[in-house]
Amino acid sequence: MGALEPFVWPRSARILAIVFACLVSAIVGGVAAAGFAYSYAKALGDTSLANLKTQLAEKATAAANESRVLLMQQVTRANETEALLNATIAQHAEEKRQLQERIPHVSTQYISAPGAAVKPVPRCVFTAGWVRDFNAALGVPAPRTAAAASAAEKAAWPAAGSDAELLESGVTPSDILAHAQDYGLWARSNLAQLNGLLDLQEKD
Repeated sequence: MGALEPFVWPRSARILAIVFACLVSAIVGGVAAAGFAYSYAKALGDTSLANLKTQLAEKATAAANESRVLLMQQVTRANETEALLNATIAQHAEEKRQLQERIPHVSTQYISAPGAAVKPVPRCVFTAGWVRDFNAALGVPAPRTAAAASAAEKAAWPAAGSDAELLESGVTPSDILAHAQDYGLWARSNLAQLNGLLDLQEKD
């Protein structure tokens, strides 16, 4: 048997094979390039997203820290204001106590001139009408209606121009001074609270 003759592709087949090989290479290269481009774009997107998340987290942390600091400053100012207010109210109460101790001394005896002998204070009469007008000047409300008022309320609030308003009320100078102390303590405490709130608001 003779030697095999080498197989030779026809020229058109060889051209087709080369074109086919080029097409396959181009397709494989395109797919590889597309895969690389996708991976690169995804990596860029993931990095940008991670950076954005980090920035947002940092901003949120900074805002939370700033809010916490502001809150602590407000709490500190409120505590300082409360402490000052409590000290002021305690001071007012002590001043009232000292005044109360002096009521009997200054409202039951007097001297007519320096060096004169001490005498009892002359009897001082406050009429029911005087007490009514004193209370009205301080904003004390009148009884609801004449029909619904109790006997004590009617006695404390006699009708203007009536004989009842000239009756003796039983109120003494000591009573008036004690009332002034109570009212003064109430008014000064309210003023201290108002000033404390205004100061606190100005600091905020």
